[in-house]
Amino acid sequence: MDYIFGASIQQFLVPLVLISYDIACQWFINLFNRIDSHWPEEIKPRPGTTLTPAIPKLHEPMHQTANHQVYSLNYVPGVGLSDCECPERFWGPHNILGNSTKMQGPGSRQDVLDNHFGFWNWCKYIGQGATLLRRYKSAVADRNTQREGHWGLTKSLESSLVDKWEHMCSEWEAEGVQKTKKNPYATDGVSKYLVFGVGSENVLKVPIAISESRVRKDLAKEEQDRLEEGGISLHVTSAAVFIVHGLELEEAQ
Repeated sequence: MDYIFGASIQQFLVPLVLISYDIACQWFINLFNRIDSHWPEEIKPRPGTTLTPAIPKLHEPMHQTANHQVYSLNYVPGVGLSDCECPERFWGPHNILGNSTKMQGPGSRQDVLDNHFGFWNWCKYIGQGATLLRRYKSAVADRNTQREGHWGLTKSLESSLVDKWEHMCSEWEAEGVQKTKKNPYATDGVSKYLVFGVGSENVLKVPIAISESRVRKDLAKEEQDRLEEGGISLHVTSAAVFIVHGLELEEAQ
């Protein structure tokens, strides 16, 4: 992996390299030590090159969350809404080729795969104009919405608190990958709400996202507590389970 990466970046004269890798959090730990000790000179990064690791958005929630904000594309400046999952989109529509080519010899199978991949690349190439225009329009609309939302939230808070938060974020981002400053994006995961404000002024409670299984467990406990307190159940299916079934039906339709 080191040789593939080192040889690849030699083709580009860019000062900033974003590394999107499923296990970037593990691979990047001792990368600079390996570069200094083991990499041949011909593949070492050019002086002044900044390497920024990130985990694609589909894979990032599967990793340990502790101190993983540094690998989140949500907090890397300059990436916009990129999720870096293009390889997954490429393989998904081509999975059916496995069943179509499993009886072929290696040469024939390789030719069929090359033809399909070439056609896929050609379709992307001739469709770039329409794709970029569509994404540009969407990005402008989303930018305006986010800007208004950020402005409204900022106006509802004390200016000193906003300045403090912005300073924390700027310091954290300026450190690069080797972080020593306090992580402004980390939460302990214990509270059900994030509370913004000072004292009793401008208090804003924002629910922390929880999993569907956690919601089901909490609703089941509430239902059990209600029955133990003398309540009755009119139906075999509880209200919580009924709502879940309705959401699943809506998704299926």
